[in-house]
Amino acid sequence: FKIACRGILSPQTRTTPLKCITNGTESVQEDVSSKEIEDTQKIVPLKPEEDLFSNVKDSYFDSHCHLDFLLNKADFQGSFSDYKMQHPDEFPPNFDGCIAVFCNPYSFRKFFSWEKHLEDSKVWASFGCHPKNASFYDDSIEQDLRRALGHPKVRALGEIGLDYSDRSYCSRDKQQQVFRRQLKIAKEKHLPLVLHCREAYEDCYDILKEELPDNYPIHMHCFSDSWCIAERFLKEFPNLHIGLTNLVTFPSAVEVQEVAMKVPLERLLLETDAPYFVPTSLSKTAKFAHPGMAIFVAEKIASMRGISIKVGAFHTRQIARWIYYV
Repeated sequence: FKIACRGILSPQTRTTPLKCITNGTESVQEDVSSKEIEDTQKIVPLKPEEDLFSNVKDSYFDSHCHLDFLLNKADFQGSFSDYKMQHPDEFPPNFDGCIAVFCNPYSFRKFFSWEKHLEDSKVWASFGCHPKNASFYDDSIEQDLRRALGHPKVRALGEIGLDYSDRSYCSRDKQQQVFRRQLKIAKEKHLPLVLHCREAYEDCYDILKEELPDNYPIHMHCFSDSWCIAERFLKEFPNLHIGLTNLVTFPSAVEVQEVAMKVPLERLLLETDAPYFVPTSLSKTAKFAHPGMAIFVAEKIASMRGISIKVGAFHTRQIARWIYYV
């Protein structure tokens, strides 16, 4: 599902919504990393020539990661704070924290499994039922979600949305129903939205327009499609921000790289989506990603745009602070 655009004008001159057509080919999606993250057991120490961690001094922030999935892959039973202590070279002092996203609905009630991670002063949380899990969503799960959202370190609701890819087995109707129910909770609790949208952009767009004010704060997580789509959402939702992962470092991710070049810095968020998307430069030494690797997203974007990492890290850190109050 690749998008081709007709009649794209600059944001300053375009007066009508973008029109997009499909050409029947498949786009790069976040699952392109599945090969890289199969059979993973541990993080391998970085080689000196690959080590951005010690060379970049500016504060940076991972706006989206899955600590539960990461520590499960690492077969690590302790907290994220403990994990960082065991990998000090990969979490330098300028690593300024992360948003831990919990999207498995059966984890909401298991406070013991995630609350320990939130004791870290630089970890905050978001809870929401992923669209691939929508078939499990019911009144009981919603009650668990509401309780989890009451934790003082919660900063958003999500990731929620629609996923029409062939890796999602939940019906579209059920996904849309669950999406709408959770959007109402986000509005009720005045929580920013973490949006997952794959191969479902028209329906996502329509539901957002129906359910939320246009100026609602939205993090369009792990964007992996064309500038045509990104531009449309940026134009119609002025407080929507595009989240880019280390997918941008993949040579095949041409569309995402175009987005990285064109999205205004003030509308951009860095994220790892850890444990997914190992940076290309670490593909031979790291078996899965962790939040410290958000700096590689900043480095790639800065390199493509001809700016310093300091500028990119500063802007994206400020945006994360504005959206999530972190």
